[in-house]
Amino acid sequence: MEAKMQQYSTILADPAWDVEKKGGRGAIKYYNVEPLERIKAMPVADLCTENAHCWLWVTNATLEHGFAVLRAWGFTPRSVFTWCKPRMGLGVYLRNATEHVLFGTRGKAPILFNAQPNWGFFPRQEHSHKPEELHKIIERCSPAPYLELFARRRQPGWDVWGNEIDSDIVIPGYPVPNYSAKANHKNTEKGAVNE
Repeated sequence: MEAKMQQYSTILADPAWDVEKKGGRGAIKYYNVEPLERIKAMPVADLCTENAHCWLWVTNATLEHGFAVLRAWGFTPRSVFTWCKPRMGLGVYLRNATEHVLFGTRGKAPILFNAQPNWGFFPRQEHSHKPEELHKIIERCSPAPYLELFARRRQPGWDVWGNEIDSDIVIPGYPVPNYSAKANHKNTEKGAVNE
């Protein structure tokens, strides 16, 4: 009998969006990007418990795509959390000083803390470095266990998956360069081989 994949009650994801098609400008200068359809096709629903929360980072340019991704992953969009940055960014029409996190639920997944404002004013760091404060907000509002997709840094109490970190899980069809001892141990138990 095949072992069941680890499931999480809360997912945080910061996809490497490739939807703006600006050639060599933007995110592609910093990391590999994924086409929208490939992001939507990720088997995130298989990683989640029946009742789960998803927090999905989007830029102003990917806001509409983010709603489509949430739905493709099996979540109903519920709210938007906005990160207000202390300095102006780039923008064709307006200068962007915000990023957003779409919040979605699946099943019966009530919020744990219903007095959380839907915005935060956090410092801006190097390109695409998201504020660690969001993890604490999520922990206050959403149930454990926690998984961060497209992670770059570890947070205590969170499992991670991404190209820039030793990943704790294997997502079939979405290999990453390195797996942690945790992922290797789980795969050895299942008799699986890393992709």
